[in-house]
Amino acid sequence: MVRIKSVTCCFAAAIAFLVWPVAAFAEPKTASLQLTYEVEWGDVDVATTTADWVFGEDAFKLVATSRTVGLTDTLRKYRGRTELTGRIEDGQYLPHKLSISGVSKRRSREAFTTWAPGTGSTATRREPELDLEKVFPLADKHIDGAIDPFSAMLNALSNIARSGSCTGSERVYDGLRTSELTLHDFGTEVLEKDRPFAFEGKALICGLVSKPTGGHQRKSRWREKQPKPEDVLIFVAEVRPEVFLPVRIQAKSFLGTVTARLVMPGIWTPRAGMKTDGSVPRPSAASPKSSPRLATRRYPHTDDPMR
Repeated sequence: MVRIKSVTCCFAAAIAFLVWPVAAFAEPKTASLQLTYEVEWGDVDVATTTADWVFGEDAFKLVATSRTVGLTDTLRKYRGRTELTGRIEDGQYLPHKLSISGVSKRRSREAFTTWAPGTGSTATRREPELDLEKVFPLADKHIDGAIDPFSAMLNALSNIARSGSCTGSERVYDGLRTSELTLHDFGTEVLEKDRPFAFEGKALICGLVSKPTGGHQRKSRWREKQPKPEDVLIFVAEVRPEVFLPVRIQAKSFLGTVTARLVMPGIWTPRAGMKTDGSVPRPSAASPKSSPRLATRRYPHTDDPMR
């Protein structure tokens, strides 16, 4: 179960669940991707999350922000920022530097983490240091070999593009917390356009379970209940040919369901090596020849799931 700030951070991480064919670009060029997600609790706007990505032939970069809006901003004001640089090796997304910060009415905190190329060993600077009276300690066994949650989600989407399935797991570390992320496959569903800016069409449903292993609150009623795969659902769709994005994210809480929706359209920004209409360069011969077909679970009201 999750609270507003945790949900906002979760959605910022889920924004990383993005485009798969970076290493498959036909030419060593770059492309940028700008995403905005509107977050609602029921029918009330509570937060906005944005992410600016730059993908290259063998590297990537992210700058993401999250903020509360409306009445939530008055009662539980929160501002978050993430900066990440990473590299792409053998089709895997690996972090290099990660900076995260968050400011609320009660406190502010930040963490800066680096991963050494080759060894993957980490070094972290925090301000302030963890208060071990309030949170569980971090253990080296959970940090060693872990990557950041953004790179982990990029790797998960690569797996989706290859296999058409969400199933997989990864150990993650963001400088403040460690956890084990597990994705479950729930088939597909055709999403209705329930907001003027929302996506409409067929999407793969991925259930997300995040098991905390360090840095999490010792006392939290939000974790009294064992998380289930259906508590957090990520809907991933092919919004353009061979471009996969999380178009909707739903997180259950004891106060209701929090939903983040991708603001459509206006996703790709043309850069060198891209067509002027914003479409992605064709993948090289080393990449999959076609995206996997998704087995359809149900179609509520349309004959064309990708109209």
